[in-house]
Amino acid sequence: MKQFLLLYWVGTLLLFALFYWDLSPFASFINEFQTNVTVFLTSLTLPHDRMQGYHILINNHYSLVIEKACNGMIPYLFFLASIMAFPATWVHKIRWAVGGYITITLVNILRIWIITQMVIKETHDFSLAHDYLGNILLVLTALVLFVLFVKTKNNIKK
Repeated sequence: MKQFLLLYWVGTLLLFALFYWDLSPFASFINEFQTNVTVFLTSLTLPHDRMQGYHILINNHYSLVIEKACNGMIPYLFFLASIMAFPATWVHKIRWAVGGYITITLVNILRIWIITQMVIKETHDFSLAHDYLGNILLVLTALVLFVLFVKTKNNIKK
């Protein structure tokens, strides 16, 4: 357990330095790509007149901006650090890293859509929709993925 925790936190720091830190040119490229993917996929879920670049127009006075912090990379990097720290074969880790990326990206699109729908309909405020419901959805997704990763580890032929 101590080794897992040490590897997890060291891995988290390294992954964030490589893929999220503003001073890393690679991180800038990755986050711009991820944000563009998020904007494109989100635009497919909303009426055409609601999307304007990186902005989702909620009403005449309010828009939701999809930026680096909203592109789904943060929960993915925590998930990736956890599977990299856990003892399993590299093949198993790579499969789950790819599958986790796709799943977390798609759930992030769903999260943005849900937030937008809740705020457009004014049934909930932005803070409740984004800070609580949206973030809980992403955290639970990453947690369920990690549990499934651990449970399927023993099913792989050695």
